[in-house]
Amino acid sequence: MEFALYELVQNAWDEKVTRVEITLSKPISGRSTLSVVDDSPEGFRDLTDAYTMYAESYKKSDPGKRGAFNLGEKFVLALCDKATITSTSGQVVFEGDGRRRTKSHRAIGTEFNGSLRLTLAEYDHILDKAVYLIPPVPTIINGAALPIRECLKTFYATLSTVIPDEEGQMRATKRKTLVSVYATQPGETPMLYEMGIPVVETGDTWHIDIGQKVPLNMERDNVTPAFLTAVRVAVLNEMKGFLD
Repeated sequence: MEFALYELVQNAWDEKVTRVEITLSKPISGRSTLSVVDDSPEGFRDLTDAYTMYAESYKKSDPGKRGAFNLGEKFVLALCDKATITSTSGQVVFEGDGRRRTKSHRAIGTEFNGSLRLTLAEYDHILDKAVYLIPPVPTIINGAALPIRECLKTFYATLSTVIPDEEGQMRATKRKTLVSVYATQPGETPMLYEMGIPVVETGDTWHIDIGQKVPLNMERDNVTPAFLTAVRVAVLNEMKGFLD
């Protein structure tokens, strides 16, 4: 269930934001409210993207943006009994009988509110996973700022990514990118990250954050063994001085 939180947060981080605020309410009668608010001056670029299948993503051709297929909001909406997206250009309300536009709007930024079916165990799990995020801007969850993690080293490495070809199909290519190595906190499982968003557990020594689009499966929760091997080789070459 942390997927819903990660998708909304990554969409906010991809914009020109200086602060993101997340609220997840404790379940009452099996339902919880998830809210994510950002302060992007432009707000949601096109509200129809939230519900138009196969819409072209403006982030598709930018390796420095996390999204590529314009599917994140749709997956999250599928989990919600009802939801609203309010931005500078208006508001869309999603309910059981469909959707509707209203004239409500925000002066800046975008606010997502959704009602989720959650157990108390799922609620606790999402909050536990939220602290794994590595925020590029101040990011607040239930009133507390996500911690600033200790970065042990940054370096550049040439790694696989995906960009569209002339026909718009996503193709693998290699590109030099920033790699950041972070210390883990007690009890944490080391993870591979895509620009601050956890992707998959590695069981290695440190958290590894890749500074560009990572070639992911459609579920956005794994990479190929070849990609992980390339990352591990690059990290080992740079971090051998940290090993005994």
